[in-house]
Order: sequence, then structure tokens, then C-alpha cells
Amino acid sequence: MTTNTTTKARGRGKRMVIVPGGLLLAVVVIAAIVYGPGLYRLLQLGKQVDQISQDDTRAGGPWPRPSGTCIGCHGYGGNAGSQVYPHLAGQPEPYLKKQLVAFVSGERSDPNMTPMALSMSQRELDGLVAYFSKMAPLPNTTFHADAARVARGEALVKASNCAVCHGQKLEGKDVYPRLAGQGHDYLVDQLTRFKSGARRDATGAMPAVAGALSQRDIEDLAQYIASR
Repeated sequence: MTTNTTTKARGRGKRMVIVPGGLLLAVVVIAAIVYGPGLYRLLQLGKQVDQISQDDTRAGGPWPRPSGTCIGCHGYGGNAGSQVYPHLAGQPEPYLKKQLVAFVSGERSDPNMTPMALSMSQRELDGLVAYFSKMAPLPNTTFHADAARVARGEALVKASNCAVCHGQKLEGKDVYPRLAGQGHDYLVDQLTRFKSGARRDATGAMPAVAGALSQRDIEDLAQYIASR
């Protein structure tokens, strides 16, 4: 009797649960419906991150590199998340070079940019120019514009003929910067500085344009440009 009981117990321990094929298929289908979209988005995000990393490495070279010091203010790849700092991504090379030279020479002064520019070699400065000019500019999604001010700003852009220097879409060209999507607060600050004479422009174009603007005009312009 003891032997038989032991044999039966062992037999029960070795039994396998067999799930019918139809039930297993149903479980797989339900899991795909519930979790599939999320997993697909996760895979797509991973591919995008890898692509950004590859593009960034091709443009700027391996780490460490000078552009790494700019992330704190200007954001990853030159797309600043704050409205206070300028977006450098996609700026024309001649413009970027001109501004760095201005910081080195003292034509422009900034507590952060001046010492940084003075501490870098010409090769490092050239590397920054090449890197940021190759980066793709992203929309300024952290700024939420006022529709009425945007409309007034658009009218001012047309009246001031900004497209002549900055391009039809304010994308920038040659020594003239890309304005589209710039930080709102940065735009207000720089236009105000041009108006007061605190920031100079060798061509005289920007002081002349800004000098004719009221503070409300400057705010309206910044609203429109930041939302592009």
C-alpha cells in the first residue's frame, strides 16, 4: 500500500497543464491589442533616440567636445528649453561665427558667453560654429502665444520687412540669424537692447528698426516670432 501511494503522488507531481491552442491564441491576441501600441511607440522612440545620437555624433564628433558646455543654457543640440536663452540649432555659420568673434573682441558682452568664448581656442570656436549650424531646429513648444499679439506681431514683421534679411520664413541667412522659434524672453531682451543702444549692429539696420518700436510692439513681435 505504501509503494502505490508514493507512486501515485509522484505521478500527480509530474502532470503538465495543457492549454488548448485556441485559448493560447486568444491570450496572445488580447495581449497584442492591450500592450501592442505602447510597445510599438517604445520601439519607435528607441529608434528616434538612436538616430538623434548618430546624427549628433556625425555633426559634432565624439565626446567630450566643446558643445557639451553649452547644453546647460542652449539645450541639447542647440534647442533651448528655456525662453531666456537663444536657440542655436540651425543658425547660419556666418552668423554664429560673427557673434562668437563679437564676444571675443568685446563688441558684445555677456557674463556667461564672454569668458567662455575667451577661454576657447580658434579650433574650438570653429567646431561650435560647425556643430550648431548642422543641428536641426525644433519648434519652440514650451512657449504658449497669445493669438491677438501674434497677429499684431505678424503685421509688424511684414511692415518692417524682416524677410529681406532674415528670410521669408525667418529661417536666417548669411550673417543674419534664424528668428523663427527663438526664445520669447530672449527676443524681447535683444530687441530692447537694440532699441536702447546697449547692443550694436555694424549695419545699423537693427537699431533703426528697434528704435521705431514701442515696448508693446517688441512684445508683439516676440510673440509672433517665438511661435513660428
